[in-house]
Amino acid sequence: MKIRSFLIVLFTIATLIPTLIFSAWSYHIGVKREFTEVEDRHLLIAQNLSFALERYQQDVVAAFESVSATLTQGASTDAMKRLLRQLNMLCILNVDKKTGEVRQQMATFGHAPVEVIDPALMSAVSNFATPSRTVFSNVMENKTGENVLYLIRDFGTHYAIGEISTRYFVRLGKSISFGIRGHAAIVDQFGNVLAHPREDWIASRKNISQVSSVARMMNGETGIEEFYSPALKGNMIAGLTSVPGPGWGVMVPQPISEIYDKVYANRSSVFLILAIALTGTLGIGLLFARSLSAPLERLATVMKTNARERQLHAVESKSDLFPFEEIKDFRDSYNTMVHRVTESGRKIEALAFSDTITGLPNRAHLQSVAAPILAGNKHGTPGGIMVLIDLDNFKEVNDLHGHDAGDQLLRVCATQILKVTGGLQACESQTGSEPLASPVVSRIGGDEFIIMVQGLVDEDGIQAFLDVLRAELASPVHELPFTLNKSASIGCSRFPQDAQDVEELIKRADIAMYHAKNSGKNRSELYSPEIGARSTAEIRRDVLDAIDTDGFFLEYQPKICAHRQKVCGVEALVRWNHPEYGRFMPDYWLPAIANSPAISALGEWVVKRAMKDQMALAKAGQDIFMSVNIGPGHFVTPGFVESVDAIRDELGFDAQRLEIEVTEDALFVSEDQAVDAFKRLHKSGYRVSIDDFGKGYSNIARLARLPVDFLKIDRSIIVGAFEDDRIRAILESTFDMARKLDCKTVAEGVETLQHAEFATRLGANCLQGYYFAKSMPLDELNDWLSNQSRNSVHAYHERLKQAV
Repeated sequence: MKIRSFLIVLFTIATLIPTLIFSAWSYHIGVKREFTEVEDRHLLIAQNLSFALERYQQDVVAAFESVSATLTQGASTDAMKRLLRQLNMLCILNVDKKTGEVRQQMATFGHAPVEVIDPALMSAVSNFATPSRTVFSNVMENKTGENVLYLIRDFGTHYAIGEISTRYFVRLGKSISFGIRGHAAIVDQFGNVLAHPREDWIASRKNISQVSSVARMMNGETGIEEFYSPALKGNMIAGLTSVPGPGWGVMVPQPISEIYDKVYANRSSVFLILAIALTGTLGIGLLFARSLSAPLERLATVMKTNARERQLHAVESKSDLFPFEEIKDFRDSYNTMVHRVTESGRKIEALAFSDTITGLPNRAHLQSVAAPILAGNKHGTPGGIMVLIDLDNFKEVNDLHGHDAGDQLLRVCATQILKVTGGLQACESQTGSEPLASPVVSRIGGDEFIIMVQGLVDEDGIQAFLDVLRAELASPVHELPFTLNKSASIGCSRFPQDAQDVEELIKRADIAMYHAKNSGKNRSELYSPEIGARSTAEIRRDVLDAIDTDGFFLEYQPKICAHRQKVCGVEALVRWNHPEYGRFMPDYWLPAIANSPAISALGEWVVKRAMKDQMALAKAGQDIFMSVNIGPGHFVTPGFVESVDAIRDELGFDAQRLEIEVTEDALFVSEDQAVDAFKRLHKSGYRVSIDDFGKGYSNIARLARLPVDFLKIDRSIIVGAFEDDRIRAILESTFDMARKLDCKTVAEGVETLQHAEFATRLGANCLQGYYFAKSMPLDELNDWLSNQSRNSVHAYHERLKQAV
């Protein structure tokens, strides 16, 4: 029965009952009526408060989990901070589970940075934390003396901790007041006060779990309770409920004495009112009933709509004949909450569907936009293109100038891409053709961007667009604080002929981009079946499969001692017997796995295979040292040295017979870890060499810090010195420097007898190249070593004797 109908019936009966009967029963009926109204009103208010707190905790948990995940990736934005401030969150910390050290953090309201979590708080966090969901602690006092709640989540290697001020609970509690001492009280899941009229109870976080109504809330009950209040020292009646999830309790109590006082006050004027305005009572009652029930009915209607549509709506504000302040305050508080929650939801949605660095749509947004375009294409709408852009040498920008510079470069490139696609959209609008979807530009991760353009189907037009795009991305940039010759490799697929699915289109664009990058970078490539059918991700998967199925094998190229004119070692070179492409050389697939776990798995396979082959050669009488190449990313991986030692111990291998080659790029990936790996390998007895020395950013200061056994001089330096006196002077200085550092040198790329003699005269210790031998399988190597007197090594030896 509705409140309005109840009041109308009640007032109608009241006007018809004779004065004597009414005087006998008026007090009883008045008390009953007031108690009924109080129960309905208090329970409704308690449930609405519970709903508001439930929505609040859901938004807090969603923001907490989103921001903590973003912090783990090293990202942070002002938008996140504004969101945290709106939700009264003081800070979010990612904390090491073992040490309590703070890995990442984001703070608001001037919250001071934290380096290490207090042991007492860390102990409490470990008691609360679970890996399955985010939990709330009981109310606590932080270092500044403020009451706070903590959000806690166990992510395996670390805890995510959020600190929330209880000021929102206090404000929400203060917004509810009625009668003289009617109020709202909010407690945490342990019965500690979060909001209450008594400020000292809030400050001391008083535990009132012994109060019967509080105990019911802690048990998750909803209902009406009469109890004795130690705060107001009197009997109270309250609507009570709990908040699902965190288990907070919400209670809306009012002194029972106020209800009786109200009924008694009304009773003293009943006879006069009936005598003077008996006929007008019904009309006034109708107006009063409408004024009282209409706001509540509007609120109930809106809440039903919210539940049905799963979307928050504000309560419409109307002028009632008898405006009640409590209902007005409640309505305004509810509308304010709806506004804040709605705005927070919009911001969270924006974060979920946009890239935080460039502001472009992310992969999820791209898929949601591309799906209807591709679906419409099946019904005859124009096709188009999917373009994948990969910035060339982006990793070097991060390594040399830092990630802030890399982020700035990404934003500049995003602006240039939008400029090109904006010009394309303007041209389409001027042609007056049928309406097409606007070009979609998104960043899908790392240094990769995607452009989807509908209506661009002519091959000449596509190539012209790709040329303009490539030229724009290669143009000088003045916004960066450093000089950069930037460029991009671009792959393009077409729909519907290449694919009609978003992921398949991206895959084929990726294949085309990979082909463009392998062709020299700063190029664009239009996908065709002839350029291959393997994306970068598929190549990485195939590499891991080939390791498991013995699809790889090693070939060996000898190294010749320049002074003794004998073989002193061999370098292991990995080859892939691909089931589809046959002998698949590393130049085609190695760049695709360079920054993935596959490079580490392959490196460990090569080390183990090379150790076994060296032991087989030694058993056959050819006891020479073996060198293997390790990728820079694998070299600085934690546990790399331990993995090599484990393979050595498993095979019983002599560490002094293995040389590990790594390029200078490892120092750019992580100089400290690279230096540590050099030292530990050298201490374990392995030989360590720097490969392709002089090809990249050779740094003499870094070289002085490293325990290097060999410097392998790049072929371009050897050939250049043979033809250019300036390069020759640099090469002689390099050989002299290596001798003084007690470091031997290897001249790579020796292809003629003249190169061999030239490098020997300048001071090279070892020679390696096609002049002596190409790479060969193990069985051929064994025969070759046994017949050195009949190959180019012997010819080289005889030539040197003649020269002497």
